[in-house]
This record gives sequence, structure tokens and C-alpha cells, in this order.
Amino acid sequence: MKHIITISIIILTSCVGLKNVSNELAGKWECYHKELEDGTTKSTDLFSGEEFEYSCDGLIIELKSDFTGSESIGGITFEYKKNDSILNLGNRNYVIEKLTKTELVIRDYDSDGTNLSNFRQKFKKIE
Repeated sequence: MKHIITISIIILTSCVGLKNVSNELAGKWECYHKELEDGTTKSTDLFSGEEFEYSCDGLIIELKSDFTGSESIGGITFEYKKNDSILNLGNRNYVIEKLTKTELVIRDYDSDGTNLSNFRQKFKKIE
């Protein structure tokens, strides 16, 4: 009988842990910083030669507890999932570098290695 109770407690505890992980992602996330993987925050326009800073352009991502989401730019809706440190938002993949209740840092994930520049975006939870 003790073994059954112990096993039940372990199963319930692990289920609560899984719920907390998904709840950390659920909410509205506002991008406040964008940089290249190497930390570069500025680039030069090829045509005009003018320097510009990488911008989030007001990006807000809303992730719901039913694993659907949307983004403020273009009104795109998608399904999302988290597998270890990989976050899949529709057809885009990111490495989760940091995830707390108030902050999310993701970096473009290119499994093929074909991208010359990968961006890192930092988000703060606004809801």
C-alpha cells in the first residue's frame, strides 16, 4: 500500500511540474531588445550606407495555455510547442536561452546551418 501511495505522489508531482512549464510560456510577451547571435545591435544598409539599429518593431507574442498563439505583426496565428530547449512557433524554431516568469530570451534555431545570421530576441511578460 505504501508503494502505491508513493508512486501516486510521484506521478502527481511530475504532472504539476509539466503544467508549470507550459504556464511559464503562456501569456503576452513584448519584445524589448533584438540583436545578432554575436551581440551586434547595429548594421549598415547596403543601399544607403546608413547605420541602423535592429528593432523589435513593437512585436508582441501571445501564447495561450491551449498551445496556440498569435503575434502582433501581421496578426499571424500559430500552434506552439516546447521540446527541451527548442521552442517551435508555427514553422519557426528558436532556442530558449532564458525562461522565467517575467522574461523570455530566444535565439533563431537553424538545424540546417544555412542562416548566416541568427537573431536573439528578449521579451518581458506584460500579462
